[in-house]
Amino acid sequence: MDRVDTYTTKAPDGTYVTTTTKTHTKYEEDMVYRIGRGSFNKNHLMSLQGIFRILEILAGLMIISLVVSVFGPGPFKGALFGQTILLIFAGVALCLSFIFLIVYIFNLHETHLDFWPWRVTDIVFCGVAAIFYLVFSIVEGYYSTGSWANNCNDIGADGIMHNGCRFVYEWAFAAFLCFCCGLMYAVSAFIANRTRP
Repeated sequence: MDRVDTYTTKAPDGTYVTTTTKTHTKYEEDMVYRIGRGSFNKNHLMSLQGIFRILEILAGLMIISLVVSVFGPGPFKGALFGQTILLIFAGVALCLSFIFLIVYIFNLHETHLDFWPWRVTDIVFCGVAAIFYLVFSIVEGYYSTGSWANNCNDIGADGIMHNGCRFVYEWAFAAFLCFCCGLMYAVSAFIANRTRP
């Protein structure tokens, strides 16, 4: 970086003296930190584990969308508290599945984040998610029948009448997706156990 400074001073004899100073500053860096280009594991995306992980993420998004899409009492109404738990669990499972997908695609489990037991965590997470999604499929299937409502007219979905109550198709499809997610997470736990070193 170049800098030019000009100074004008008065000498003792009454004359003015102009001084021009040029300064060239060079910065030297002792150490440069940079983020290197990491390896990208294209094979993981096309492997069975990668495909299941992507399907789990998409199914989780669909479950959340289907549960909140029904106009009616909403998932936070007294008897529907199980749907609130389902929404929280599906959101957390969605985020963790996305984290696992990114970790395995960019090989972070072997390079930058090798201090964490990723495979064991993956097995435990997938096993717990499988159990919870299977339980939530039963709960959501019960909610889709509408038989939990005191006043069966407060469900805003269209459908056939079942014991005076409406059948909520969106929640029934969410229950089916919960069951599919439970199976996918069970298969993912099995695959993660097989590929563990």
